[in-house]
Amino acid sequence: MEWTKISVETTGGTGVEIVTGILMSCGVTGLEIVDHHERARHFADTARTWDYADESLLSTDFDGAFVIFYVPKNDTGSALLEQVKEQLAGCGVHDIGPLTVRLEHANDETWLHEWKKHFRPIRLGKVIVVPDWEDFAPAPGDVVFRIDPGSAFGTGQHQTTQLCVKALQKWINPADTVLDVGCGSGILSIISLLLGAQHVCAIDIDPAGAITATKKNAELNPIDLGKIRILAGDVLSEANTRDDVGYGLYDLVVANIVADVIVPLAPLANEFAKPQGIFITSGIIAGRVQDVRDAFDAANITILEETELEGWYCVIGRMP
Repeated sequence: MEWTKISVETTGGTGVEIVTGILMSCGVTGLEIVDHHERARHFADTARTWDYADESLLSTDFDGAFVIFYVPKNDTGSALLEQVKEQLAGCGVHDIGPLTVRLEHANDETWLHEWKKHFRPIRLGKVIVVPDWEDFAPAPGDVVFRIDPGSAFGTGQHQTTQLCVKALQKWINPADTVLDVGCGSGILSIISLLLGAQHVCAIDIDPAGAITATKKNAELNPIDLGKIRILAGDVLSEANTRDDVGYGLYDLVVANIVADVIVPLAPLANEFAKPQGIFITSGIIAGRVQDVRDAFDAANITILEETELEGWYCVIGRMP
């Protein structure tokens, strides 16, 4: 398949946060962030235990950062690119770099080569996210989640996904039922099953991309495929989709999306969850945390904890 590789030039830190938030709000979740200073710090912190990247990748004098994503080379991809450009054009009030958009042609082989160059096993508590081509020998107690990073719908490297994976390890119980809203490539759904969930309903608005990626990743892992139900639809706007998901069925509802979706989702999460169910949300930038808190309060969801990683937040609550 033919792809367009899109690189947005910005500043590190706040610039990356704002650009990433814009892309996620447009429906782009498979992102690569190239930030020399962040990479150097992360490499130094983890080099003793993980070989995340070749040291040659650290040799650059560039002081900014790039946020990179891919769109299919067709009308759908072109429309998404125009939407992103329009949103970026509204960021002129922020001092976050030039926001230059560069386009490159790429095919599937190029895409996979780029991921293989940068993607190494990631430890998130007892869960280790491992690319499918890697040989990996787990230690006792490790939970290995294998993923095909060829998908453009999430790889486990983003801060919001890491926050959710750690939250699942704390809050999931054996035999729990889980609803994963905006499942992307199925990372949280499949890890929930690996952690002992009895059944997962994974739903996303993109049947051609995210749903396909979730099915593919599910087949890579030692789970009972009969325990995962994968749906396409929008629970916010489609009553029949909400009916299909079901009411009062879930011990945990997980939504790693953006605040603009989490806020209207909060009252629906109450309907989907069992009484006293857990609501795990992420994809929230610092400026939107209060909006999510207010939405939880309006839906009578008690906030249990908030966690933060490099400017991204995870808000966890208990249903009434």
